[in-house]
Amino acid sequence: MRRIGFIDIEDGLNVIEEQPVHLFNEHAKRFEFEKTVTLQSADAVDFFLSVPLSLMNFRVLRFPFSDREKLKKVIPFELDNLIIGGSDSIVFDTIVLGGANNGFDVLVAYIERGILKDVLARLSTLNIDPRVVTSIELHAALEGGADDIARRLVEQSRVHGQDRVDAAREEIASPTINLRTGPFAYTKDLDKTKKKLRVTAVLAVLLALTINSDLLFRTIKARNEASSIRREMRAMYAGLFPNEKRITDELYQLRSHMKEIKDRGDAMIGVYPLRFLLDLSERTMQGIAFYEISLDKDLIKMKGDAVGMDSIGKMKTGLSEYLTDVSVSDIKPSAGGRIAFTVVAKGYRQQ
Repeated sequence: MRRIGFIDIEDGLNVIEEQPVHLFNEHAKRFEFEKTVTLQSADAVDFFLSVPLSLMNFRVLRFPFSDREKLKKVIPFELDNLIIGGSDSIVFDTIVLGGANNGFDVLVAYIERGILKDVLARLSTLNIDPRVVTSIELHAALEGGADDIARRLVEQSRVHGQDRVDAAREEIASPTINLRTGPFAYTKDLDKTKKKLRVTAVLAVLLALTINSDLLFRTIKARNEASSIRREMRAMYAGLFPNEKRITDELYQLRSHMKEIKDRGDAMIGVYPLRFLLDLSERTMQGIAFYEISLDKDLIKMKGDAVGMDSIGKMKTGLSEYLTDVSVSDIKPSAGGRIAFTVVAKGYRQQ
């Protein structure tokens, strides 16, 4: 039987020793809740850690692929243009929300390295090294699906009582995210595994060399040729971008530069466009229906129809509360006796 302690940080970190810990006993890959204690009295073999949404930040980015390993390689280049300090200042993990139109929406959850380093250092003074760093609140936000995730992340709804214990059990079985990555990766199990496999790995290599030395020779030759091609590609890329120091995927980075040159502003998908759609949906306009919405960097364009001119006037007044330079054009009769129109605005004031 293995006892697991789930450290549940709900608010601040003023007194780390007083943070609640949910204790679970593992039986045949099932986790039975025992009790909740404070961190200073927690007695467990393994620990998991949940950090609140207030310590984290999020971005929604779109990619033509959903492979998590490839996403972890290319996302830092996207974040370098979106956050202060660049990707070197944060630790992140990804969640693929869904795919459509030959692309995938990916939620990037990240925390500042300094914050995570401080939390782990304070736990280390108590001889605690959590295996996973996740978030109960993020787990709860994702339970409602991907369609309305922006609203739930903005509102940061709280989880209380037994719901936190149930969420902790599910996170132990299958973590939503794990921020113990990169320089903060959990290495205790890895060190043990390395010691056990060291002799086995040496014997396996010797056996492979004995059985098929010709295959090894061909593999080395192919790798040398691939390395030569890789060096040529890197030299060409370095000639195009001499000031760029970190190069890991030349083809993707070149495409990223082309995308940035074409429209630097379109790189950010974030919560704010979703905030606009949320504001629009919450302001019910009688007799108005929008069927096409276009959000560009400096222009908002919407097409719709109305039951009459009075509805169009009221709509313009309502939109002017949070949009700037609102104008209505292309007013003409539509099907069913309705009136079609086009609304153009040049700015969005967040409420």
